[in-house]
Amino acid sequence: MSIDTPSKAASRRQPTTYERYLRTDELLALQKPPAERLHRDELTFQVVHQTFELWWKLTVELMGRAGEELTADQPDEAARTLRRAVSAQDVVMPAIRQLEFVSPRDFLDIRPGLGDGSGGESPGFLGILRAAPDLWDAFAAALDRASVSLLNLYAHSHAHLALFECAEALTDFDEQFHLFRAAHLKLAQRNLGLRAIGTGGTPMPSLEKTLRDLLFPALWEARDALLEATQREQGIAPSGPASGHGLS
Repeated sequence: MSIDTPSKAASRRQPTTYERYLRTDELLALQKPPAERLHRDELTFQVVHQTFELWWKLTVELMGRAGEELTADQPDEAARTLRRAVSAQDVVMPAIRQLEFVSPRDFLDIRPGLGDGSGGESPGFLGILRAAPDLWDAFAAALDRASVSLLNLYAHSHAHLALFECAEALTDFDEQFHLFRAAHLKLAQRNLGLRAIGTGGTPMPSLEKTLRDLLFPALWEARDALLEATQREQGIAPSGPASGHGLS
């Protein structure tokens, strides 16, 4: 009669309900096993980036849901959904800090495994960029149906409080996404230097230019317009050029 060793017994153990529901066997097999890693911190590199993808998958779904709620004239629900999308980015941001524990020299050992890939190829990152215009169109259409301009929404926020909350949630999201892009750039510079070519073949100075991109620029232009309008009311000379925003 054979006697099972602990390893044999473990291999025949039936997965728990928790494991089956979350498919943890598949999830935990998505990272390279120790024998295949170029460096022991490659596990950190993969886990962090896979974390991004999972939360961004949820984020894209929430953005779509918020757009549907705006189209259905449910701005209260849309504002709540958008806050959830913002909160998801609050999870992503701390995750990137784990990569700062990987030294520049160790990262150079990991880098060949990525080949010519880059964060710009991320399905989740690209999904957010693709979802943003549709979400904005849904918000702009909701403003049109309410017969309120973006400038008036900010000038008289209590008159359309739910739409104002949506605008602020969209601003929060844009800000968080911008901060992530900045943090990701600084991480690349921290690992590779200020003049290096990124893993996707893009020079660092070109990556810096992407920090000028915003998902919802009209929300930021609205601040300029509001400042200009308020200064006119107060008889104060404008502090800077804010015309041409088309928000009045």
